[in-house]
Amino acid sequence: MLTSNAHVHGLFNGLLAPIYAGSTVEFMPKFSVSGIWKRWRESYPSKSSKSDDAITVFTGVPTMYARLLQGYEAMDSELQLASASASRQLRLMMCGSSALPPPIMKQWKAVTGHELLERYGMTEFVMAISNPLNGQRKIGTVGKPFPGVEAKIVADDGSIDDSSLEGELCIRSPSMFKEYWKLPEVTKESFIDGGFFKTGDAARLDEDGYYIILGRLSADIMKVGGYKLSALEIESVILQHPSIIECCVLGLSDKDYGERVCAIIVLQPNMKTMTSDESKPTMSLDELRTWAKDKLAPYKLPTMLLLKESLPRNAMGKVNKKELKKKLIAEE
Repeated sequence: MLTSNAHVHGLFNGLLAPIYAGSTVEFMPKFSVSGIWKRWRESYPSKSSKSDDAITVFTGVPTMYARLLQGYEAMDSELQLASASASRQLRLMMCGSSALPPPIMKQWKAVTGHELLERYGMTEFVMAISNPLNGQRKIGTVGKPFPGVEAKIVADDGSIDDSSLEGELCIRSPSMFKEYWKLPEVTKESFIDGGFFKTGDAARLDEDGYYIILGRLSADIMKVGGYKLSALEIESVILQHPSIIECCVLGLSDKDYGERVCAIIVLQPNMKTMTSDESKPTMSLDELRTWAKDKLAPYKLPTMLLLKESLPRNAMGKVNKKELKKKLIAEE
């Protein structure tokens, strides 16, 4: 097994569980696009051959899969063929840490044949919800609760158990932590009646009982003109644009609508941020809105667009939205 992430998903799913099961876990000193593709090709030099130390399981975070796809696109056709063939022979590929944009999921499956296994967990209770290992894995969802785990969604007004409800996801699990170290008040505020932990994540159920994570209540839920919008939903649509490889959506203060939808994007490497005379950006807000108008409701369309060379990410590959938002506010 090859693992490249070092947080709860990586430590428990990628390290402790495999070791407990008697597996060998192979660490990389740091994430390397070329190194991972090369390791897979070494594991499966042909369709009918397999090395003695072949990698059979891989776990990563969404940003890693996006980078691996970029690396694949940069290969010549012969190397692409060998890489795709090798990756298809792995037994399982997992994704955790944050929501995986559906466009990346679909493109990854087209290249490798793998429908990434997505699940949901937190440090406070490890893993709680997962798409099935065997069975229907639904793109855009994190699946259903594990046996023994209970999940419910609580709306702002405290209502519960409406199948169409959107609100805060709360979890009760046998693996739940006891308390925050020397923070009794924070511990008390983190639970509701019945021992359910307040995750701080907004979620909803789909028609099949699969949970959809809408984002962090503190960073990914925007209130625009009376509507509660999910930044993750808008990001997943914008990432379908063929010229965009990264996207971050934020809600910035607006005197008329409460918040406005701001899209921060990174374009494909062969596209410059500005035109040759630097008089205007190579992608305008109007162009993006026109492209997205058939994919998003009018009130979900960005009203502000920023083009960046890259997005700042933490060690887990997540964009630090709070810090980015503070920086944008300071620059206004």
